[in-house]
Amino acid sequence: MSIRDQLKQREETRNTPKGNGINEGLPEDVTRYVRLGGKASELGDGRQFVILADPDNWYFYFCHEDSTFSPYTTFVKKHTCLHSPRGLGAELKSFTKPNGGACISCKAKAKRKLYFMIPVFDLEYKTWRVLDIKEFHAMNIIGDYDKLEKAAKKFSKDYTVVGDIVNITKTSDGKSYSLGSGDAEVPAEAAQFIGFDFPYAELANFREEDDIIELLREADPAHVDKSVLTSATTGGSSTQTPPSDTGAPIDISDEDLPF
Repeated sequence: MSIRDQLKQREETRNTPKGNGINEGLPEDVTRYVRLGGKASELGDGRQFVILADPDNWYFYFCHEDSTFSPYTTFVKKHTCLHSPRGLGAELKSFTKPNGGACISCKAKAKRKLYFMIPVFDLEYKTWRVLDIKEFHAMNIIGDYDKLEKAAKKFSKDYTVVGDIVNITKTSDGKSYSLGSGDAEVPAEAAQFIGFDFPYAELANFREEDDIIELLREADPAHVDKSVLTSATTGGSSTQTPPSDTGAPIDISDEDLPF
């Protein structure tokens, strides 16, 4: 290889966004998921991030979960619904209804909830992470996002929140999250992750059907239809894991995930 080609290759390597692995480039005990709730919350009184995509390009997926508070009791352990897209570009309406032909948990009538992953650039760790939130929280943040962008466009018609600093905080009642304008300087490194091909299928941790069947066996029988498990374990099940849109998911330990 000529020196010209070698120098070109070095330049391309420098310009390639880093961090396509689940926890690559992050300190120990820090994950791609920003901890939002509980005692381990990273928000404190508010934390600033660079938003890397507009709401139309936030990854959505569904989870099966069923639990209650006071006291906290888990009826169905949270797991990703196999009837979910494996990447961006899917139509929400195509996945809104449960599909027992694609997911054994849908067939067992386990509760199903919509989640979103918002890609952000973490100013502290100098790499991308995601806010993994339920539909209700996403609606609140989108409302704040649109208000912020609309107000800014009065002064600069080309303004977009994407690529700018925002401040994420808990709402005053502590039950959701809000988004406001931040005052930190946008790091130059953040730009390389706008339009980046984030490994959403890996982040969503799509399980094999056999693993899901075990979770359903452990579930409270009052909250799932366990009769579907008999045919599934005797070869009579028609459920299949949908093909991946972005490559085969890798095996991830539960410690790497927010659920």
